[in-house]
Amino acid sequence: MKRGSSVRRERTSIGSGGNTTVIKNSKIAGGVYSETTYNLHGSRRSSRPTEYPVGSIGRDLVKRNYVKYLVERYHRFRQADLSFGRSFDRFSYAVIFKNIEREFHAPTYFIAETKFRDLVTYLQHRVDQTILGKRNRARKIANYLDLNEFAAQQAGGGSQRS
Repeated sequence: MKRGSSVRRERTSIGSGGNTTVIKNSKIAGGVYSETTYNLHGSRRSSRPTEYPVGSIGRDLVKRNYVKYLVERYHRFRQADLSFGRSFDRFSYAVIFKNIEREFHAPTYFIAETKFRDLVTYLQHRVDQTILGKRNRARKIANYLDLNEFAAQQAGGGSQRS
């Protein structure tokens, strides 16, 4: 069973006072009612803010989407490395975000817009260092769109290159 779909229940008994006897689903003398309650933790609230801070990459839609595009390209290229014989102990999609956070000292979309070029260079370098990225560069095949191509594609509603 998937972890996110299971419902975890915590059983708690409600009572008052030190000498109150708790009997499941019954009334106790003295007017104290005791029952078993279940707290369901199936649905979790998103930790994503409703708005990103002013001056952050997440605030600018084109920049945010371009960073997301580069991360997706990186994941696709890393998956392709498996077909070239590279093996991983475990492949985690969250690792790139942790590496970005370690490198830039902020969560990915909270990085200042002034650091956008550095982040793009970092992500493009990561894509280029995959096996597929190296093969594509040797064959003069682009690994990703540049920002201007991407922005034009976003404005025109075109599909992204695979």
